[in-house]
Amino acid sequence: MRRLWLIAGAFALAGCLGPAPVPSAVAPPSVAGISPDAEGLQPSGTPLRIDFGRAQAGVIETVSRILRDEPDGVFTNSECGAGPTTIARWDDGLMLLFTEGDFRGWVLDGAAYTAGNGLTPGEQVPEIPLRDTTLGQEFEQGGIFGLSEDGETIALLWVGTTCFFR
Repeated sequence: MRRLWLIAGAFALAGCLGPAPVPSAVAPPSVAGISPDAEGLQPSGTPLRIDFGRAQAGVIETVSRILRDEPDGVFTNSECGAGPTTIARWDDGLMLLFTEGDFRGWVLDGAAYTAGNGLTPGEQVPEIPLRDTTLGQEFEQGGIFGLSEDGETIALLWVGTTCFFR
């Protein structure tokens, strides 16, 4: 009987604490289950993160598990400005970039992803200043960089190491 009272008391106290806090750092929902942001990747529905600097093998394995899909290809481009860069690419438009075995950047070119700043490739460019470059019209919002080829639609989003030739 004493055990029953202890259990009932524990439940009563738990009720006084209120609901569990909702993490404020969880990124906006992304169709794919991952929201890339200025520090790396935020899996949907969890405060756990995949930040830049993590080991290539673990990042690719974790992202593949979250997406329920292996990358379409993993290759190394030895001609990138940052030095040899390994790129893992998924068919839905996500590319992860690694230098010296560490996660250093991402690029989005598919509408399956919403970046941590709320932008998605294929949607309208935000009303912010665009800068003409050899790649097209570039912009930056919330630490995330973007490219528009027509000044109206987002073609690419990226953060960190890339392998763009200017």
